[in-house]
Amino acid sequence: MRSSLLVFLLAAACNGGVPGRTDPMAVHVEGRAFRDGLGRQLLFRGYNAKAHGLFDVSFSDGRTPNYDFIDFGEPDAQRFEELGFDVIRLPVSWSALEPQPRQYAAAFLSRLGEVLALARLHHFWVLFDMHQDAYSKEIGEDGAPLWAIVPPPTMLLEGPSSDDRRLTNQVLDAGFSFWNNAPATDGRPLQDAFIAAVQQVARSHGSDPALLGYDAFNEPVLFDVDLLDQFHARFAAGIHAIDRDAPILFEPLGDRNQADHARIAEAPWSDGPGAYAPHIYTGQFSMPSQNGWESEDPTVLAPSMAAADVEAAAWGTPLFVGEFGCDQSIARGPKWFDAELDLQDAHLASSTAWARECGSWGLCDDAGVERATTARVMSRLYPRAVAGDLIAIEHPEPGHLLVRYRASARTHGLAHEVSASTANVLDDYVVKCDGVEVAAERATGRVSFVCPVADGEQTFELVGTPAM
Repeated sequence: MRSSLLVFLLAAACNGGVPGRTDPMAVHVEGRAFRDGLGRQLLFRGYNAKAHGLFDVSFSDGRTPNYDFIDFGEPDAQRFEELGFDVIRLPVSWSALEPQPRQYAAAFLSRLGEVLALARLHHFWVLFDMHQDAYSKEIGEDGAPLWAIVPPPTMLLEGPSSDDRRLTNQVLDAGFSFWNNAPATDGRPLQDAFIAAVQQVARSHGSDPALLGYDAFNEPVLFDVDLLDQFHARFAAGIHAIDRDAPILFEPLGDRNQADHARIAEAPWSDGPGAYAPHIYTGQFSMPSQNGWESEDPTVLAPSMAAADVEAAAWGTPLFVGEFGCDQSIARGPKWFDAELDLQDAHLASSTAWARECGSWGLCDDAGVERATTARVMSRLYPRAVAGDLIAIEHPEPGHLLVRYRASARTHGLAHEVSASTANVLDDYVVKCDGVEVAAERATGRVSFVCPVADGEQTFELVGTPAM
């Protein structure tokens, strides 16, 4: 395993000849901030959204699919733009990308290109998420192809699946084999095969400015954090050998969902552009149970987000909450979202909620109807791009966003951009820089404007009538 890791690290060390991201809208990581190619600081807010052909929970041998989900297409992308979202986290399956060893699906890469085209058209970015739940659709919910299950499964399963599968012996054994980099059925070490598959995506789409970056592995389940760190180093080296500037989003152990905290790194992330990407489900999965945040007390949610910020600071990277969510069919569901977004504002965290699909936790209900209250809460005003360094985000009252920032020489004369969803604020809003109204260019779900440059801390704000 160490020799294989050395190969990947040497590749990363020698990638000086690999082209960097040059498009002005391409995402970069600088210190603890995401920035575009112009130097503006970016903040991401959006949803996890699955797409047919990329997320794989069905079978070709007559077995019942693990579950159904609605596709992500043009109308959905248009609605995301209207709501002011600037990112989707796109869960994808290794089984869809590489159904047989070294046979990378052209249809997968083509479908990904379609989603990226929608993102460019509707002004959001795509976070490519190598997703898994219970390791594989064959024995759990989604993830690895059959040939990458080691040891081979004693029983193939079908739908409907449930989270109960996550701790079965088949799933745990397959997961431990992956983290120990055991040989797959074709002889390649599992992690090498996994990374080689994602490299196909980097080769095909790494130059697309709509591709924000790569989430390496969803909710890893293992006991040895050294093995997790080694995998993340290998993954980052493999992707950066092709897409040098790509942000690699790396997650802590999956049990953070229950513990509401994770380890504090002993040294900063040193594997190229990266971002810490925990999931936060405080009150939903917390141990001991909080009964789905029955208390409705925002203060009990704060320690988990504060801990996530400390964890990200130890890594020296931006904080991107890859998943957060709860039951939206009950009255306290949108309140939980609102409280979590307050905390994300306070810690300048980017995020994608779980999940866009219809159901009790979804943006739409079981009948496919968008939940108006959830949409209004989730599309709250936020700064999409700041021409300088973001200091603080404040919401003095409904319909009023105030942002404190510090301009930089690099971003003089560049426009700020703020979300402006009609689900959240009516079109009668005004934009002010340091208290003085300025001209603004309005577009679907967003508004851009240029502030006069001054020394020290400055403010810009959007003031309007809240949509009810």
